[in-house]
Amino acid sequence: MATAESYRQLLKPLILYSKVLGTEMWTAPGKLRPASYYLLTQILIYIISIIHTVIKYRDEPVHVMKVLVTLGTFLQLFAKFVVSLSKAKDVKQLTETIEQDVLQRYQKGTIEEVAVLYRNGRYLWFIFRFTRITCAAGAVAFALYPLFAYYTTNAVMPFFLHELPHFDYSTVKGYVVNMLLQLNLLLNGVMGLILADFVYLMYAMYAMVAADIFIIHLGDLEAMLNDPMKDGTKRSEIREKWLQCVYDHQKTTSILNTTEDIFGLQCLVQVVMGVLAICICMLLVMLTDWYPTHYFLMFIFTELTVYFIVGHIIELKIDEMYGRIISMPWYKLQVKEQKEFCFLVSRQQRPMMLTACGFHPMNFETYMTVLKGLYQFFVMIMQYVE
Repeated sequence: MATAESYRQLLKPLILYSKVLGTEMWTAPGKLRPASYYLLTQILIYIISIIHTVIKYRDEPVHVMKVLVTLGTFLQLFAKFVVSLSKAKDVKQLTETIEQDVLQRYQKGTIEEVAVLYRNGRYLWFIFRFTRITCAAGAVAFALYPLFAYYTTNAVMPFFLHELPHFDYSTVKGYVVNMLLQLNLLLNGVMGLILADFVYLMYAMYAMVAADIFIIHLGDLEAMLNDPMKDGTKRSEIREKWLQCVYDHQKTTSILNTTEDIFGLQCLVQVVMGVLAICICMLLVMLTDWYPTHYFLMFIFTELTVYFIVGHIIELKIDEMYGRIISMPWYKLQVKEQKEFCFLVSRQQRPMMLTACGFHPMNFETYMTVLKGLYQFFVMIMQYVE
């Protein structure tokens, strides 16, 4: 779990998903492959079908909301597709940096270093398996909705309510064509969800690993400085440990900044479209007893919460780094090292966190603001319905 080989094994299913979806971030970064054009064709067909269905049922607002309930998720996945293509080279470079400068460098290090790598690898494998099983089970449950609707109401329903022009699902031909297209969208959507969200989580967790290793080395340096038995002959060891700490800090900030640069747009779209989709779902919950609404609401809210939790944990880790830096006995360093320490503190004081494209931080405070807004919207529609 703590080796570069385990890391490469974890990347294998992600690379497979990226090839299927045409976003080959690791094998052909930034290039459009045949699968990319196939996915873009599906996106175009989805947009056409959404527009056609909204126009067709424009006099039925509740039905229009049922059609648009998937729009927020679609826009999130489209943004993740764009990020995967536009930031593919950065993703590949970050992948290589983590493997070389974190895993290969410390996989045979001290007990504390190996323990950090092992713990992170174990968590990542568990989260990946749990995410894959949960998403697959959710997709199967959602795919059973047409059967559920048929046996309970004797109504023939597709997976989603948007229709292709000239292929009305009230006819056998139209139903089969729409179902095949929607099944394809469902499978690709699940793979895209697993790929994009897990990659976001994985790089954020490895940024925290780099921060943990920096904190370990800073603790070792502090112990050396506080050693009452130190003498002039140990200055070279202290200098070496200090340079290692400086290197670790630079690498940690680099990984964090790269992660923020890659996923900033993705976080922004995730929050904005997630809030929009949750508002539509809450309206449908209050106005109808449509079974898929509850599924969409739970799914979108959980995904939005995970994004904020990851950002909040990153912020806590950065605060922990700052606390360890300012608490160390810097005055026991040599004059040259004290000057370097000033630069390190100055860099740590600069904002360094995950944000939604710079508009707002992905932390607990912002999450509470979003929840407050959603609650106010819910109260408003409750008053309207009553």
